Amino acid sequence: MMGEIFALRRLRWKLTLSYTLVAAVTLLALELILAGALVAFLNSDLLPRLVVQNFRDEVAPRLERPLNQNPPNAEGIREELVGFADNSGVRGADRPPQPPTSLGNYTADQGALLVVDDRRRLLASVPEMQGFPEGKRFDAGSISGLEPLVNAAFDGEENSGQLSSNVGGQVVTVTPIEGKKGRVAGVLVGTLGLPNLTAPLLITVGISAIFLTIPAAFLGALFGFFTAWSLTRRIGRLARAARSWSRGDFSVTTKDRSRDELGQLSRELNSMAAELENLLQARGELATLEARNRFARDLHDSVKQQVFATSLQIAAARALIEKDTDSAESHLSQADELVRQAQKELNGLIQEMRPAALEGKGLATALREYVVRWSEGAEIRADFRVQGERRVPLEVEQALFRIAQEALANVARHSGAGHAEVDLIYTAGTITLRVADDGRGFDPSRNPGGGFGLQSMRERLVRLGGHVNVESAPGKGTRVECFCPVQEKEGEDL
Repeated sequence: MMGEIFALRRLRWKLTLSYTLVAAVTLLALELILAGALVAFLNSDLLPRLVVQNFRDEVAPRLERPLNQNPPNAEGIREELVGFADNSGVRGADRPPQPPTSLGNYTADQGALLVVDDRRRLLASVPEMQGFPEGKRFDAGSISGLEPLVNAAFDGEENSGQLSSNVGGQVVTVTPIEGKKGRVAGVLVGTLGLPNLTAPLLITVGISAIFLTIPAAFLGALFGFFTAWSLTRRIGRLARAARSWSRGDFSVTTKDRSRDELGQLSRELNSMAAELENLLQARGELATLEARNRFARDLHDSVKQQVFATSLQIAAARALIEKDTDSAESHLSQADELVRQAQKELNGLIQEMRPAALEGKGLATALREYVVRWSEGAEIRADFRVQGERRVPLEVEQALFRIAQEALANVARHSGAGHAEVDLIYTAGTITLRVADDGRGFDPSRNPGGGFGLQSMRERLVRLGGHVNVESAPGKGTRVECFCPVQEKEGEDL
């Protein structure tokens, strides 16, 4: 019982640990997924497209008027760019950075906005940069991936996907600025350097793993403990009920009103226990009825007939006692013999009603004593021999003891034998019971199934996996051999 309790406790802790691991691993997986999604977003083309769309909606309309003046109002363009940069955070410092060789050297807070007219001249840039002089031809080829975008914008391309790129963390966008009669008067070039967020994200995930995973694991363990405790308690009730049923006590039932699988299993087991109880009760009643019928049949076939014959002999003696004393004495002698035979029959029947289990001495000892009593009661000489005696299961002992009783009863009633032999032989995996007599015998072919006694022997052995062989012939006696398999158990040899 203690082992089962500890087993349930182990199951409880296994379930608790599983809930804890699931909670911790799930949180870590979500953090990694979110971090990966953020990195993928920053490295995808979606961000440049959003920038192009924002420039097209917010900046390009404000640049149309100064750009379409003749000549273009560069200062007006610069004011619009400065206002947008200050409000949006594209411009990261009031003072321009040191003159770079290319725009690719700018970081995230050093983005740049440039306006180029249809003659490919740089009109204004925020911040103002050396290397890209205003009023001069703008060299788009010096910036990686920019020249194809500028050409596409001047050709009338409006798809934001064709006007932006994200190369090595450097976002470059080109937004067309509409001029008179629908032509492209110029383009707005925007650059934005994106930082490498892989290391910061990994650090963030590590820190959150410490500060978030531990509380999540604690909550998962708490939830798992109470859930597992409920499950193991219900399983424990099933185990206790099963132990009671194994002892034959079917009054114990499992009370589980839940509608889940365990509740359904509990109800099914309760129903099975009730059916088993009814089945065992019916089996016991059938066994009792069978024993009573057999006992009644034996009384009818032997004792009743002998008592009836005794009454006839006494009636004849009574009628002749005054006329023929010698004849009356002969009838009384026959009546006395019949009474003695009836007494022997009754003694045999009483002995058959005693099970081998009540002997408490093992099969060999109980059978030896029974053969001695049977020989005295039946007045038939009998020998009993044992080979390789050892302990066998109780159900095997009871079955073989009953079979021996039945066989010896048949010898006493039907054989007319003067000598009987009973052999009990223990071999590896098998026990053999042999009952032989030197009586009148019979022809087995005329009654292949045998009488009720042989049929009862066969039924007992079939339940144990054994079988019965009967050898007999008229005038040559009868030999009944019963073979019953016995599972070997170490340490049970005597």
